[in-house]
Amino acid sequence: MTSAEQPADGAAPKSRPKSSRRPQIIAAILMAATAAAFWGASRLTWATVSAEDGLSPQRAFDVKGSDWSPWLTPLALVYLAGIAAVLSVRGWGLRLVALLVAAGGVLAAFPAISLITGGTDSEYAADAGDIPDRYIVLYTDTKWPPAALVLLGTVCAVVAAVVLLRVAKGARMSSKYKTPAARREELETEIFADYERRKKAAAADATTGDTPATGEVETGGKDGRPGDDPDANERMMWDALDTGIDPTESSDPDER
Repeated sequence: MTSAEQPADGAAPKSRPKSSRRPQIIAAILMAATAAAFWGASRLTWATVSAEDGLSPQRAFDVKGSDWSPWLTPLALVYLAGIAAVLSVRGWGLRLVALLVAAGGVLAAFPAISLITGGTDSEYAADAGDIPDRYIVLYTDTKWPPAALVLLGTVCAVVAAVVLLRVAKGARMSSKYKTPAARREELETEIFADYERRKKAAAADATTGDTPATGEVETGGKDGRPGDDPDANERMMWDALDTGIDPTESSDPDER
């Protein structure tokens, strides 16, 4: 392999996080949409109850979404707070967040479904609107658009949960079942980049006659061998053996 075929140092690490975080950003946007839908529905009027007490003229009581479904506003705040968790956690933590996101959306959907499918429930509307007991409910007019808005938020929450589960599963599969060809290519790239850095440093030392500054960490050893970093280089050596590369062999063709 020639140096022209190798990506510039740091190019691969910059591109990988961008592609891996894109689904999480999409999930965060869906969660923000869910929070907006729940908060908006909590501020809308879900029902209008007409009642009278026999002493005063007939009155109309508006039942807001926060009264009909009290957990809409708390759920909206939870989803907003959960965006930070979505962008930071990994693995099983991300799966747990995904399950909570889906559960919150389903929980919010029950009152909306009951309003759309169950028709008018004057007793529940009177209780939700805190109408005094002295009033007699004459009729109740329910409104379906706020409930539909909640269901839209539920759909966004479920889709966000599915995206997060796929991200968690994909990260585990990609790290555990990486193909030998992919591992070999990644390892060759790391070893080549390490060798190029050390060759440039050696050329600079030969030109200036200086030795590396005190405290400078050398990433490689002599003759293209992995350096002394106990974690990274031990992993590179074992991966090299697994993929058929001799980590003790010189990377410089002139030295072979």
